[in-house]
Amino acid sequence: MTNQYVPTFETLLSREDIIRRIIENWPVKRQEEEVLVEDALGRIPVLDICSQLTLPVARASSRDGVAVASSRFAQGMPDTSGWVQGVDFERADTGDDFSDTYDAVITIEDVELSGEGKLSIHEGVNVAPGCNVRLAGSTVREGEMLAKAGLPLRPRDLAGLQMGGITRVTVWKNPVVAFIPSGSELIALGTPLSRGKNIDTNSLLMRETLKEMGATPLCLPIVRDDGQEMADALNRAMPQADIIVMGGGSSKGEEDYTATLLHQQGKVLCHGAQAVPGKPLCAAIIAGKPVINLPGPFMAAYHGLEWCINGLVSHYLNRPARKRQTIEAALTKPLLGSDMVSMLVNMEVVQRRDGKGYLATPCSIRETPMSRSIMANGQYMTKLNQDIPAGGLIEVELLRGLEFIPVEEDKNL
Repeated sequence: MTNQYVPTFETLLSREDIIRRIIENWPVKRQEEEVLVEDALGRIPVLDICSQLTLPVARASSRDGVAVASSRFAQGMPDTSGWVQGVDFERADTGDDFSDTYDAVITIEDVELSGEGKLSIHEGVNVAPGCNVRLAGSTVREGEMLAKAGLPLRPRDLAGLQMGGITRVTVWKNPVVAFIPSGSELIALGTPLSRGKNIDTNSLLMRETLKEMGATPLCLPIVRDDGQEMADALNRAMPQADIIVMGGGSSKGEEDYTATLLHQQGKVLCHGAQAVPGKPLCAAIIAGKPVINLPGPFMAAYHGLEWCINGLVSHYLNRPARKRQTIEAALTKPLLGSDMVSMLVNMEVVQRRDGKGYLATPCSIRETPMSRSIMANGQYMTKLNQDIPAGGLIEVELLRGLEFIPVEEDKNL
């Protein structure tokens, strides 16, 4: 078997057009599931979630202090020398309920309590009905919205749900994304490396990136460059997954069988993307499910994950595609674009020594070692026919938090 279908690079679709075309041809079968609140971090609620409780149930103290009856202060500061704790006042710390005999709280900083339970109040303290008291329902009321449909649940959201008496939530079930690595040259980590062999690193890349995206990864064994073995692997993956990703075999090589398989078994929506690295990407709908053939090289697979698989997982979860934090940075050297493709360029970002902005140095995957590309802390996607001179400003996507951006080195030291 030889590669019968090769990518056509003359009329390439943009990343956005490819995602749009896949979604238009994909009859998504989203599923719901109910999970415990404590297991719902990052999950997407199907519906708005409202409180089942009213808190506080009765009014409560908003400060640490003592509860008193405000009527006894109507004529000014009373003589408290004979007051008895539990009869004329009681302790009421923040959030505490207290006897209906009392309707105000004096803060602990404004009183003195003796070991015998005697109370003295500092001069100038004003006590009025409701002073330092939270009304019933001032924290949350039954029926108030605590979480909005479509927004990932954060730790504070989970705590708020529990505050409202919610123990279980209905969320979109995470899509199962199967990954099938292919290539007779691939070996698993730990297998002795010999001439002509490469370690399968894309399975790990896929697994951990898919988790970050909110998908459930299903990484399958390496498949040799054999048309029938690839077809068998795809057939095994189809009933288990919502989205299938096949790695390798997408271009014009003699053993690039994967794209041929997609052409034979489904409706191919594109074979060739206006995006580098990873231009030979192939996308098809087979049995109602997206099957994406990502090129095998590490950065090409990474790029396909970033835009294509990210877009599909987000669509399945009924939420916007994940975006990274960006900063404006000045280029340290020119960045030359292309009239045919957009290019993902890794960036080394540093903060200027004077603290006034950031600098970005492009790391070409063709001109620099792979290690620099992997360690880059930023990335930028060029536009068609875009040439930017040194000093030009670009919006860089950060691959590490802003707090990890180093300060530029002093070349004179």
